Amino acid sequence: MIIFSKVLGNKGTVYDALRAGAACGRDVPDDMIRFSKEQRPVVVWNITRRCNLRCEHCYLDASDTADDEMSLEDFGEVVNDLVKCEVPLIIFSGGEPLVRKDFFEILKLVKDAGLKSVISTNGTLITPENAERLAELGVRYVGVSLDAACPEIHDRFRGVKGSWEKAVEGVRNAKTAGIRTGLRITVTKDNYRELPALLDLALREGVERFCVYHLIPTGRGASMIAKDLDKNEREWVLSFLYEKSIELRDKEIEILTTDSPMDGVYILERLRRENPEAYADARKLLAIGSGCTIGTKIANIDYRGDVMPCHFAPEIVVGNVREKTFAQLWIKEPCNELTELREISSRLKGKCGRCDYLDVCRGCRKRALFHTGDWKGEDPSCLYDPPARV
Repeated sequence: MIIFSKVLGNKGTVYDALRAGAACGRDVPDDMIRFSKEQRPVVVWNITRRCNLRCEHCYLDASDTADDEMSLEDFGEVVNDLVKCEVPLIIFSGGEPLVRKDFFEILKLVKDAGLKSVISTNGTLITPENAERLAELGVRYVGVSLDAACPEIHDRFRGVKGSWEKAVEGVRNAKTAGIRTGLRITVTKDNYRELPALLDLALREGVERFCVYHLIPTGRGASMIAKDLDKNEREWVLSFLYEKSIELRDKEIEILTTDSPMDGVYILERLRRENPEAYADARKLLAIGSGCTIGTKIANIDYRGDVMPCHFAPEIVVGNVREKTFAQLWIKEPCNELTELREISSRLKGKCGRCDYLDVCRGCRKRALFHTGDWKGEDPSCLYDPPARV
């Protein structure tokens, strides 16, 4: 993730709140993805494939049913192992995590173990009662997907009429329960011009985070890649976020993007031109995240227990937590593919391989695979053209 507000205005709301807490019984400063470590990754846990919506871009290709979901007993064993690994944060996702009838029992396992949890959700099932239970079970943040300020655009994208209204109600219910909340939009050609109105909505609702996701060609997202932004559209989005992050630095909201490490390069190049005295410190901050975190700072566990190096990389299954512990799969006995991903920086090709911002970016490896057929290929969505090597 690239937190524009932190880099441009030294401002973080959810970011700072999550960093300030404790995990595994000790204070840790590295409890977000950018501060996690290879042996202590943030874990994205897709606890179900089931969902009550039909989103065009769903990377898990969610459906009404999911075979071979992990049981509550399975969850208990894995949670205990994640405690031993001292993972700093669990991001519960799906499908839609709230469709699982035992979700609150899963959250209790996590809370009792002393682990931090946040939720990625479509928001439609966050009733006042559910919001209170989430707060009681220690959920620190709820990110709700809202892909337009216009209900018709959002409902069309999400495949169910009335989902916009229920999502906004979910945000309000979470806030009333005292949970930090955020709006998340996946930008495509169909909705990227909605950003100004959606940010205005976020400000009116008093949410603490405004997160822009870039489309990743995984699951159903691969079938709609023609709707991904071109470079001019992407630059418009980044310019808007850059300027708003400066304009709103005194507001209680943070602005960030995810699934696009190249956005940090955009920030640095603008600072180099417009505010060069801020460039060095911004580069140091962005280098902490080290760009694409596949196989290093982030791990994925899916609803069957399969472990992957990223929730957008189902091509590589490291193993299954019902057969081996997470520690064995991720730390003690990493498979060859995982090891190669962790060492990929020195072998990148194309303009990624010659880029002078390798320390802050490395491109999105999944995009590179999709467009070039090679994990080491260049990411074609990058706006920066690195100088040729002499």
